[in-house]
Amino acid sequence: MDIKPPTHLTESQGKLKILMFNHEFPPIGGGGGWVSYFLGKHFAAAGHEVHLITSQFRDCLTEEEVEGFHVHRVRALRKNRDVCAVHEMLTYAVSSSLYGLQFAKRFQPDIVQVFFGIPAGGGAYLLQKRRNVPYVVFLGGRDVPSRNPDPPYYRWLYLLLKPIIRAIWGNASAVVACSEGLRELARETDTDVKMDVIPDGLDLERFEVVSTSVTGKEKQRDACPEKVRVLTIGRLIPRKGFQFLIRALPQIVENAAYNFEIEVVGDGPYQAELLKLSEVLDVVSHIRFTGSVPYSELPQKYRDADIFILPSLAEGMPLVVLEAMGTGLPIVASRVQGIDELVVEDVNGALFEAGDVDGLAHSLVKLINAGEGRVEMGKASVERVRPYDWKHIADAYLSLYADIVKKGEQQ
Repeated sequence: MDIKPPTHLTESQGKLKILMFNHEFPPIGGGGGWVSYFLGKHFAAAGHEVHLITSQFRDCLTEEEVEGFHVHRVRALRKNRDVCAVHEMLTYAVSSSLYGLQFAKRFQPDIVQVFFGIPAGGGAYLLQKRRNVPYVVFLGGRDVPSRNPDPPYYRWLYLLLKPIIRAIWGNASAVVACSEGLRELARETDTDVKMDVIPDGLDLERFEVVSTSVTGKEKQRDACPEKVRVLTIGRLIPRKGFQFLIRALPQIVENAAYNFEIEVVGDGPYQAELLKLSEVLDVVSHIRFTGSVPYSELPQKYRDADIFILPSLAEGMPLVVLEAMGTGLPIVASRVQGIDELVVEDVNGALFEAGDVDGLAHSLVKLINAGEGRVEMGKASVERVRPYDWKHIADAYLSLYADIVKKGEQQ
């Protein structure tokens, strides 16, 4: 991974005014919302003026300052904190576009950052057409059409939206995918648009290796614990693949050399189905559904675990894998976009084909039984994740913005 620091932003050029659009932002949504949080935080820390337009949800403030940047929440239909339906995204697309046009008259942004072309790209597209403001599109996962989407009806939705997606990408000053695999997938939709790759990042100070003990010495994970603790984190929806993990449990129970327990952190509409499946397969004693936990508590969840698993059917570059690696965990995961750039077989974990129950069982058993090898894989995770610090990622975006703004001034 080659992340370049900003080369054109200097004190003499002043600071940028950055406007961001994202339909999700904590406390709603998943990893994409946290990407905008961390980038906004680091942009503000570098002295830039940053405003984010996101969705209103329940009693969240309509306007507030978060980590030095400004968050504006516009009216949008949204019933569930974890999942956003298509018609709910549409309401954000309309509200954010109208609000963005009005706000930009006062703010006069130098550049706009869009997180997910659909549903957030409309406002940026209008600003580019009406006010000649350049924009950058972040590709994160489901905003990129795929051949076998989840849910399946997205196949027809993608057919309808492809012309809009191409227009948003084609008018952008830059399109950024968060992984090489996602860029390759995006090229199936539009081969003419140049696309950069800037990966997602990690707060290395927050998600660090197991905390030090009262003696001042770093606590080491036990190679042969009384119970191997397996952690997984994500929204409880079919695309995250937790159903395959549960179906693999009978094989894992039969072949694991150590007692183990899987903790599932997260909420979502698929939880009832997953609980029912675990009861039918009589594996309830080996899996525990914790529900959502505050983000501030996640580092300790990782530190308390011995293995992290993510059986997703599709990803961009999952923050949970980066966070697990930062805290020294070996990774068992499906071989999908983004993950296969972070996890190397037998170096810092094990990979299996998405949806392959037998492969999942084999991979997880291998790490449960690995003993000292499992601990060494966790150490390798830490080394592999060091370049992904959010500050480096933010600097890469700022370098891109500087190039775009400079070219605009020269025209």
